[in-house]
Amino acid sequence: MSSPVFDPEVARNAAAAFMRATAARWPSPSVELQDRDTFMLIRVDVPPSDSLDIDVSVRQSIALALNEAVPMHFTQTFGHWIVAFLRDNKMFETVHPSEFQALTK
Repeated sequence: MSSPVFDPEVARNAAAAFMRATAARWPSPSVELQDRDTFMLIRVDVPPSDSLDIDVSVRQSIALALNEAVPMHFTQTFGHWIVAFLRDNKMFETVHPSEFQALTK
């Protein structure tokens, strides 16, 4: 028996949820399905001119939106998605589903 996997529609929903959560502050993220399509890497390329830190309220908004938009996958015990913010191809910030988990319970 095979386990259910994420499909392109879930990836599109994740990108749309990110854009809503951030008020389209950055370009639309790329969403890559990994680990046999059970995990989402959401990559956000931030322009070099945008040197501001990502405010905790924006991080919280992202986590809440993605936790709602992306269904849990039972094989991913440490989280089923991650947002990686990159500037000049270097990761400088991440948002993970468990960061604000206490707020969603």
